[in-house]
Amino acid sequence: MQWLEYVFKFFEKIFKTNAFKAKYKTKNIKSLNSIIKSKKWQIIDIRNNVSFNENHLKGSINIPILIFNLKYFKVLDKKNKILIIDEDSRSHLSIYKSLRIKGFKSYIFYDGYKNIKDNPKFDKLTKVVIY
Repeated sequence: MQWLEYVFKFFEKIFKTNAFKAKYKTKNIKSLNSIIKSKKWQIIDIRNNVSFNENHLKGSINIPILIFNLKYFKVLDKKNKILIIDEDSRSHLSIYKSLRIKGFKSYIFYDGYKNIKDNPKFDKLTKVVIY
């Protein structure tokens, strides 16, 4: 019976992932390196200030989710594509939708920041502040 549970979890993951990616414009961890190097992208980290100050992607801009609507128009450029980063991919859908409605080319970082900060492969792309 245990194998059946694994089969159901496997199919759930496949269908859930594809449905989310089909509905929203996303970028994954594989495209992150080229996005960081590109001048056509703005990386917006919507985690709180404490989390951002501890560890963040180089070149990213911190606009915490709680004050996003008050600050975004001062920082974001409609000419650039915008990558929205948070701890996971589903916690910032309201910001993604709001930016899309306002004419921004926004994308969700699907893998979430939690998968970057613990991955030694991305140490060169992150900035860690030591107190």
